[in-house]
Amino acid sequence: MKKILIIDDELSIRLLLREIIEDMGIVVSEAETAIVGLQILKKEKFDMIIMDIQMPQMNGLEAVRKIRQFSDTPVFIISAFSHLEDVVGNLGVKVEGFIEKPFDIDELSKKIDEQIN
Repeated sequence: MKKILIIDDELSIRLLLREIIEDMGIVVSEAETAIVGLQILKKEKFDMIIMDIQMPQMNGLEAVRKIRQFSDTPVFIISAFSHLEDVVGNLGVKVEGFIEKPFDIDELSKKIDEQIN
């Protein structure tokens, strides 16, 4: 069974993503901070990570840098920022994709399906 970890400090976003992803038949785990997400990733293996960029304590880019030290799990960044791809690329952070808020459910489902299947 495929597994995705959602890392986002906004409960409403985590719940919406969980509903969409579970409807696809995928198991979901959640973390409300990047620090908690890193702890989970060190214990469990996932097929994909969906992570917000702006979070308290540690932002998403910093978290991706730490994740890349021990995992090559595909990471998709979700953010309301436009041109985020350029910013992330210029900072030298490797992510597999971007999901812009507000996101289209069909587009999100397609990106997830393409990445993990």
